[in-house]
Amino acid sequence: MKLSVQLSGVSETMLIPMYARAIESKKENPAFFDRYAIEMTEKLDYDFSKFDKGKMSLWGCAARTIILDREVKAFIKEHPHCTCINLGCGLDTRFHRVDNGSIRWYNVDFQPIADLRAQLLPVEQRETMISCSALESGWINEIARDGEVLIIMEGLIMYFSVDEIKALMGMIRDAFPDCTLLIELLSSFTLKNQKQHDTINKTSAVFRWGVKEAKELEVLCPYGKLKGEWNYTPVMKRFSPFFITLISPILTNANNRIAKFEISAAS
Repeated sequence: MKLSVQLSGVSETMLIPMYARAIESKKENPAFFDRYAIEMTEKLDYDFSKFDKGKMSLWGCAARTIILDREVKAFIKEHPHCTCINLGCGLDTRFHRVDNGSIRWYNVDFQPIADLRAQLLPVEQRETMISCSALESGWINEIARDGEVLIIMEGLIMYFSVDEIKALMGMIRDAFPDCTLLIELLSSFTLKNQKQHDTINKTSAVFRWGVKEAKELEVLCPYGKLKGEWNYTPVMKRFSPFFITLISPILTNANNRIAKFEISAAS
């Protein structure tokens, strides 16, 4: 019997990247393999087919998985005993793809999400689930501060207001004065045209913040520095080479990106 899920709003959106990872993983030569994503789509009583027409979003989710997996692995290679914090984790399974046998990994999300993960996913010894909103400070007290800290925000802050983002970043600065963040940034174009979004419009979620340039993070959070950014468009070309290449100049301006942002105690 399949597991029934009753999700709405932002919580429902976590099923979109999971479905995208499952689709990619089923290919003959996948860019990555996520067996748990495949298993979860088979276990859940949910109509994933409503997202099938959202090709651009599904390609985008696959692209961000490729970029984030690569950058997280690079950070772990440089800091093999680091602490990774996955804020708003949803049904993300990155730990199982990047684990080197010595990192500490924390997943943070609401209690219903934690309960669902417990039914669907294995938990490893160095992987900890914290049931808490990313906007509340409670999760910080449960983090063992060992080594370098990497904080991942995938599919998260576009649902927050400017004031909420400032508060969250301030909490992070105070708790982890020297840390690195990998943050998914929504484009201001998508923010303005979200009613036409090909998968989010199948949910009741609402985008609340987006950027035209990643540098806007430094204006919002002047105590940190932008160290790199990766637009999804170049990676998406591998999913539909001709079509994406044809529209890539327009898509690049409208597409999401991953930003690498460093907070320093000296800032």
